[in-house]
Amino acid sequence: MFAYIYHILQQMKMKNKLLIILMAVGLVFMPTNGFGQTAPDLGVASAFVLFTASGSFVSNGATHITGNIGGFTVVPVVNAPGIVTGTVYNPSDPISSTAASAVGAAYTDLFGRTPTDIINVGLGGQTLLPGVHSTGSGAAATLSGNITLDAQGNPNAVFIIQIDGALTIGVNSNVLLAGSASSCNVYWQVTDAFSLGDNSVFRGMLVSGGAIELLEGSTLLGRALTKAGAIELHNNAVTLSEPPIAAAGSGRVICENESTQLGATAVAGSTYSWTAIPAGFTSTAANPTVTPLVTTTYSVVETNTATGCSNTNNVVVTVNPPPATSLIFHNL
Repeated sequence: MFAYIYHILQQMKMKNKLLIILMAVGLVFMPTNGFGQTAPDLGVASAFVLFTASGSFVSNGATHITGNIGGFTVVPVVNAPGIVTGTVYNPSDPISSTAASAVGAAYTDLFGRTPTDIINVGLGGQTLLPGVHSTGSGAAATLSGNITLDAQGNPNAVFIIQIDGALTIGVNSNVLLAGSASSCNVYWQVTDAFSLGDNSVFRGMLVSGGAIELLEGSTLLGRALTKAGAIELHNNAVTLSEPPIAAAGSGRVICENESTQLGATAVAGSTYSWTAIPAGFTSTAANPTVTPLVTTTYSVVETNTATGCSNTNNVVVTVNPPPATSLIFHNL
């Protein structure tokens, strides 16, 4: 009897050991973003596409800025034929003081994140997965060519790149997104000055401790905020990367074998991807028609192809079975 109990206990120990081993293996191969990396809270600063808490702000040439701009210590100057599709906030506006504090808080948050790895200061040619990436203490960085940020199919994946020094983007260089990565979830913390080279494309939210300069013909798809430095533009395109609406439509109830239309009218420049639970339905239309046999939850991911920003929404279609009928026979 005792031998039998001892045998059972030994089997239980082996099972526990196996469980521990499997859990350890799972943690090793779990993607970095699976540990719950969260984006910083930009607070009121999220109302701006360009903002300086301390420094001059001058836009030269035919720069087109989509979004609000502002300065806490100076009045932004947008020289003709530049255009701002948004509001220009001056130091006298109450929001400017609050935004300056918010930029400082976001910078401190990003700077204080613990890196998941150390990357090469020459950013060109690298592919980064979600997580906190650092060039190391006191290490300025350059980008010549392209750097790719790969979300591995997760549109909510967060990328944080810490650069403890200046960041210089070369001519015709690009920040590329892959695997459903969104520029809305890409954050660059730069300790010193930031320079975007001629005809280059930069994606993400830049929070800098120094000056920001966008050189001839370069494009910013995101935000550029500095807590202590001038902002200077030269014939640029600056677009605020807001997540799209991803309209799924309202929940509704239908009868079995009935059809209903989801979503809304397609937005120019967006792509759509629909899935369902239970599985079996997919579509790339903005407003597909469905005929579910059972109650189904439909999910849509809308992606802005220019900025890479994505958003997801769900809608539940409840399916009621047809009413029961009975046959009554009468003897005539």
